[in-house]
Amino acid sequence: MSFYISELTAFAAFFVYGSFFEWTLHKYLMHQPRWKYPFRAHALVHHGLFRTGTDYFLSDKKYMRKVRFAWWNAPLIIALHVPAILLIQHLVGAPILAGACAAMAVYYALYEYLHYCMHIPMGRRLEQTRWFRWLDAHHHMHHKRHLNNLNVVLPLADAVFGSLISAKKRIPAPDRQQGAYRMEALLG
Repeated sequence: MSFYISELTAFAAFFVYGSFFEWTLHKYLMHQPRWKYPFRAHALVHHGLFRTGTDYFLSDKKYMRKVRFAWWNAPLIIALHVPAILLIQHLVGAPILAGACAAMAVYYALYEYLHYCMHIPMGRRLEQTRWFRWLDAHHHMHHKRHLNNLNVVLPLADAVFGSLISAKKRIPAPDRQQGAYRMEALLG
């Protein structure tokens, strides 16, 4: 029983940690030229292709791969965390590795799926939810002001670090239904 409690606690803690990790990675590696690969792939290419208004949506099938990260990013990010997780596991004396890695994998998968849905609207049921529309408007504003609204999944770190642009101060998000019609024509 205590095994499940420690793993579930680890899952919850590392899911919250994911917000702060995403924020830090996004701000310091993807929007600052400290390391060429993530800066070029994200700040220059992704933000160059996906802007605001109708340019927030995919404009050409050939840019489909520019919405998601490279396939190897998730395993690398999780693997780089394993030594620290094992150290924490040793210090607390309870099993947390599976819960921590699962939380990071779920957070990453949510990031990829939500981000994909944001830039490639298809009229999915998810896209109709209030929660998604709020996150989408949050992310749309990031494409206008790159060092704000850095979180995609859980904007907790944006709130804590003061980079959250309130809903009242955002520019209007593009019409997702019009975007879905455009995607249908583009991808259909």
